[in-house]
Amino acid sequence: MSELRARSFGVAAAHYERGRPVWPADAIDATGVPADAHVLDLGAGTGKLTRLLAERFAHVTAVEPDDAMRELIRWGDVREGSAEQIPLPDSSVDAVFAAEAFHWFANETSLAEIARVLRQGGTLALFWTRSNGETRPPVPEVDAFLEGMRESTPGGWSASFSSSGEWQRAFEGGPFEELREAVVPFEHTVDGHEYVSYLLSQSSITARPPDQRAEIAAELNRIVAEGRYVLPMRVEVYMTRPR
Repeated sequence: MSELRARSFGVAAAHYERGRPVWPADAIDATGVPADAHVLDLGAGTGKLTRLLAERFAHVTAVEPDDAMRELIRWGDVREGSAEQIPLPDSSVDAVFAAEAFHWFANETSLAEIARVLRQGGTLALFWTRSNGETRPPVPEVDAFLEGMRESTPGGWSASFSSSGEWQRAFEGGPFEELREAVVPFEHTVDGHEYVSYLLSQSSITARPPDQRAEIAAELNRIVAEGRYVLPMRVEVYMTRPR
């Protein structure tokens, strides 16, 4: 897994906050975590999920290693830390959520840390958003432009990081039960500027040098017209508990 890409999101923190979708409440409901729980948002980014967790649970802790991302979190008990070194005591949380994050730390050390901080019977919930593959992109020229960048992307194209499912190998022989899955459809509605921010927040772009990011941003702003865009999406929810 590319460390460069994993640590690149801070340069686009504002784009991430502006363009990434708000998580649907149904995705949290699918986990079955009770409202009186203490939950951890691990790899919290700018707090896109933290905000919703704070509205639904008694106590929320957000852990994020990137300074620029963490500064935008306005909810819960916000702490600097990583999945490999979670700044919480043993058996201190009822659930750990990782939204658009686990593929960056899918390793034995992280799973051992997550199991350490979870209480008996606690839940690990992993979220990813996916575009509806059967739906045409709202701006076909964008797909053509991004397709042209694939071969030059540092560390490979983003599909290999999360949607390939390679992250599931980290659970083989580990301290967790078999993964259970749920799918929650939703729509992400954005204006032109938010759509560009959504695209610019992808690691295949954030990991590039500043001059390249600027060129890509200029081209996307040229391609994407003003207006409203509806992006049909789904949340893939994976859940498990410590053995």
